Amino acid sequence: MTASRPMTVVQLLPELQSGGVERGTLEIAAGLAAAGHRSIVVSGGGRLVAQLEQDGSRHVQMPVGSKSPVCLPCVWRLRQLLIREKADILHLRSRMPAWVGLAACATIPPPMRPRVVTTFHGFYSVKAYSAVMTKGDRVIAVSQLVAHHIQSQYHVPRNRIAIIHRGVDEAAFCPDRVSADRVAALRHQWQLSAAGGPTILLPGRITELKGHDVFLNSLSRLQHLPWQAVCVGGSENKRHHHLSLIRLADTLGIGNRVRFVGHCSDMPAAYLAADIVVSASSTKPEAFGRVSIEAQAMGKPVVATAHGGSLETVRDGHTGWLVPPGNAAAMSAALAEAIGHPDTCRRFGENGRHWIAERFTARQMCDRTMALYRRLLTPDTPDREQTSERRALTVVQMLPELQSGGVERGTLELGAFLSRQGHRSLVISGGGRMVPQLESEGSRHITLPVGAKSPACLPAALKVRNLLAREQADILHLRSRIPAWVGLLAVKMLPPARRPHVVTTFHGIYSINRYSAVMTRGERVIAISDMVADHIRTHYDVPDGRIRIIYRGVDDALFCPETVQPGRIEALKRKWQLDPRKGPVLLLPGRITEWKGHDVFIRSLGRIRHLPWQAVCVGTAEGKSNHLQTLQDLAQRVAVRDRILFAGHCTDMPTAFMVSDIAVSASSLEPEAFGRVAIEAQAMGIPVVATAHGGSLETVRDGRTGWLVPPGDAAAMAAALADAITQPDKRRRFGENGRRWVKSSFTTRTMCEKTVAVYDALVFRQATENP
Repeated sequence: MTASRPMTVVQLLPELQSGGVERGTLEIAAGLAAAGHRSIVVSGGGRLVAQLEQDGSRHVQMPVGSKSPVCLPCVWRLRQLLIREKADILHLRSRMPAWVGLAACATIPPPMRPRVVTTFHGFYSVKAYSAVMTKGDRVIAVSQLVAHHIQSQYHVPRNRIAIIHRGVDEAAFCPDRVSADRVAALRHQWQLSAAGGPTILLPGRITELKGHDVFLNSLSRLQHLPWQAVCVGGSENKRHHHLSLIRLADTLGIGNRVRFVGHCSDMPAAYLAADIVVSASSTKPEAFGRVSIEAQAMGKPVVATAHGGSLETVRDGHTGWLVPPGNAAAMSAALAEAIGHPDTCRRFGENGRHWIAERFTARQMCDRTMALYRRLLTPDTPDREQTSERRALTVVQMLPELQSGGVERGTLELGAFLSRQGHRSLVISGGGRMVPQLESEGSRHITLPVGAKSPACLPAALKVRNLLAREQADILHLRSRIPAWVGLLAVKMLPPARRPHVVTTFHGIYSINRYSAVMTRGERVIAISDMVADHIRTHYDVPDGRIRIIYRGVDDALFCPETVQPGRIEALKRKWQLDPRKGPVLLLPGRITEWKGHDVFIRSLGRIRHLPWQAVCVGTAEGKSNHLQTLQDLAQRVAVRDRILFAGHCTDMPTAFMVSDIAVSASSLEPEAFGRVAIEAQAMGIPVVATAHGGSLETVRDGRTGWLVPPGDAAAMAAALADAITQPDKRRRFGENGRRWVKSSFTTRTMCEKTVAVYDALVFRQATENP
């Protein structure tokens, strides 16, 4: 197949009635048709055929899912179809159709035979019948958990497995597209009352697997709190279980507060009618589970059982609560917290929308699936994703802790990227509040005191050595100085043939001494900016061939103006008491510390008192209350105290940038090695006024995306701010330029791809030198 010719893709499944497999098939089919490819679906038919054909695919009816002799003629009919249509890809989505499909392919001459893809949609029983799903040229797993099941039970090589999560249709599951009338009609139908307290929704078929009994028992512990609950889902063939749940609710004394409403044809409105959504599967983990991603896409917090797909789709303490399976007491405690803290629910809901938009959309699922098809059809074309599939790496990153900060965020971003690309990601640190997020994104965390500046770090070296050997690590990535000493000692204790390749990252301008020189010992030394690279060359005499400049990146799915809802913007404006009549909003994000240049910013504002503006300084003052008071006193002296808000910590920086007109990066005493403020602001389309040293020289384009001013020069900063305030057209133009600039050079994906390319080059070089 040439790269320009459209693909012909044939998907096989038993029927097109309802369910996750069917919806995924329709989404891929629609994506193929929209991209100009030919999409054919073979099934026994069903009510979804009309939608399939409406979306541009062709349906061919065959009983390929029939577990009877009637499926035998399908082998010949399918063979003829594949030859006649010159199929490029045959995608098998269920076991019986897979047997039919593989038999048909076996009778086709190899030059005419399509490439075969299979999808594991769940945990099939481990037997020869199910093993057919491992026979594809590539095997798609819908979650990390399913991938592990395939590897452990069927011993499929990791390079044949592609993890592609299911996705939610972001056009249908979008709060802004659901009218208030739809929600009101559903609440009326379900007899929900505003006086009844928060609405708790459990979507799922009435079956023993969905945990309705655990849910009801958890609610019985909350009778002292205000709430009303709705269980949405059909009870076909489970009428006896349905009646037993109704009796259980009555026995527990909550029958009048729980409604079993049956099937719902408008789930987007159902989620909006609720305040809290529950995924309670208890006896058996779900391979993925759409409820959690649909609820989060609709901006709702989720209480889910901590097994199966929920471990990958729900971020505990960030988008919802994870509770042990079958534990009614734990679920009750989580629900009580949700009921009692509506602000937390709102924050989790907002976080959930970002999380789903970033990782679990139908568009992303389709794009990754089609990319997999193309790679199979062009096996000699090298690209990063194909390389990742051919060589799954085991990467160990080490840093002191996972509390907060740029180093930590970069570690999490790379760990998530590695996991999504099918690599194994391990992180060693002393722990911290970011560990749950790390693990929810597919990495494994090992707690060791590798950042302790004491003898306690020495025993850790032996533990690291054993872990590197046991996990057969390909790469050891050292991100801080004490962990680097520990890591290099661990590597030296290994036999040379078993040592991983070592990569170090200079995240800043370290003091020049032997202690810091450890960061130059990597086979490759990553510098996060040109300035840092010059520092390494100048002070440590590291050859250029060992240095790689990889800029930090901004998450362009999170820092994207289109994902920030108007309601969030209005809420933050009210909170900060911003008034458009007072002029443009000047935003300075950064911790309250002597390094961030707040004093220069305030003095510059004193020089432009005659202009209309309002200013917000966002950032904590932990341990710096005296400095905060000093800044407030300075603002009073230059007569601008009533026009500046010191807003403290902000949990929603994308919205913070959206309520501003100009962002300021004022660091003056010491240049920042990179600085995320400038790229985050530009990603949001906000022009930047920044000091002309350090990373800003590389991230802000003077006269195109912002203004660069000499460090510590309040007069120059005042002149730049005056220019920005008085020229809104220039601000808009700089903002548009900034978005394009960040998109082309400073995204998280670019950062991660370049880092993995460094890993890949080291491992590939070793493989070619030692065949």
